[in-house]
Amino acid sequence: MTKFSYAEQLDDFKSTAYWLSKRGWSEAAGGNMSIRLDAQNTTLAKLHEDDHIKLPVAVPYLAGKAVLLTGSGTRAREIGMNAEPHIGLYKISDDGRHYGWIAGNHNPSMELPAHFAIHNALEQHRPEDKAILHTHPASLIALCHVPGFDNSKTISDKILSLQSEARLILPEGIGFVEHELPGSLELGLKSAEALVRHHLVLWQYHGLLATGETLAGAFDKLEVFEKSAGVYWKLRAAGIDPVDIGKAEIKEVLTAFGRLDRYSS
Repeated sequence: MTKFSYAEQLDDFKSTAYWLSKRGWSEAAGGNMSIRLDAQNTTLAKLHEDDHIKLPVAVPYLAGKAVLLTGSGTRAREIGMNAEPHIGLYKISDDGRHYGWIAGNHNPSMELPAHFAIHNALEQHRPEDKAILHTHPASLIALCHVPGFDNSKTISDKILSLQSEARLILPEGIGFVEHELPGSLELGLKSAEALVRHHLVLWQYHGLLATGETLAGAFDKLEVFEKSAGVYWKLRAAGIDPVDIGKAEIKEVLTAFGRLDRYSS
């Protein structure tokens, strides 16, 4: 395995994977993570032409950039102990239509095309978000089985109004993508569209996608949403129909912190 050194990013993978495993949000080899890198000395020019793999969709905003991505079949509980063997470095060609393996784990997650499509959208619309985290928290997947919880607005309004700071952290709410084949490009493209506005996207019956400046930052947003969902399920288990914080109160909080423009009632 070719060696590579991105200590800060690998520590981000390691720490985030540790907490995913500890929380039980990434069972077996479930979930994946990636970080986009801007300045790289690596090049595809040194690779044999056969190693230039054509992407199913062009990613022009990633042209010449690189991505660190978890490998297929890798486990959060193992990445949390030693990240390096489980992370691969991939470089996107200057025309944004091909990629090649550069170093590290050479068997990427099957969701590589989806990650690249999402990074392409982030680079265009929210370039500060360089990290993507996908995982499977049970309390969030369970929301998808509640009648009526099949769209972004309903879920956002109901769940993020159960804890006073949830909407402050996620004023734009969460995105929602109806069920698609896991690992499919279509799932990635629909997620990329939802992430133009949202930092979190719930994949129906599947799991959650989160973005942030770092994986730790993406994890922060996941925790906020998951905590609110936990409040919802505790109330339901107690036989209580949750009473939401009123929109007037939410707007008051968002106004006080200068985030009302990111909220759509």
